[in-house]
Amino acid sequence: MTTAPETQETEKTRDRYGWTSLVVAVVFGLLYAYVLWNAIGNLVNLPKEFGSLTPWWLLIIDVAVPVIAFAAAVFVGRRGTLGTRALYLLIGLCVVACSTVGSIAYVQSHFGVI
Repeated sequence: MTTAPETQETEKTRDRYGWTSLVVAVVFGLLYAYVLWNAIGNLVNLPKEFGSLTPWWLLIIDVAVPVIAFAAAVFVGRRGTLGTRALYLLIGLCVVACSTVGSIAYVQSHFGVI
């Protein structure tokens, strides 16, 4: 009989994804999707401009980073509170932004594109 209250306490302490967590995840997901959309646009358009000098590795990384960062933030924050989930998503978005700025700086410095 003592296992039932312990199980109820464990379920109460574990915070599940509620509607507020889903709203936060969707809002951050839209921000990640915007960066992903730009990366896919670069993947399609930059080879036309650079031709054989296209930095394919950089374009592939730019497409992969938002997806990996969002998945990692959701996975790491799955057992946390709403605040920690939002913080992990914000940290992932900062990583994506730094990666994007680094890619832009690389292209500008190596190809002289402004």
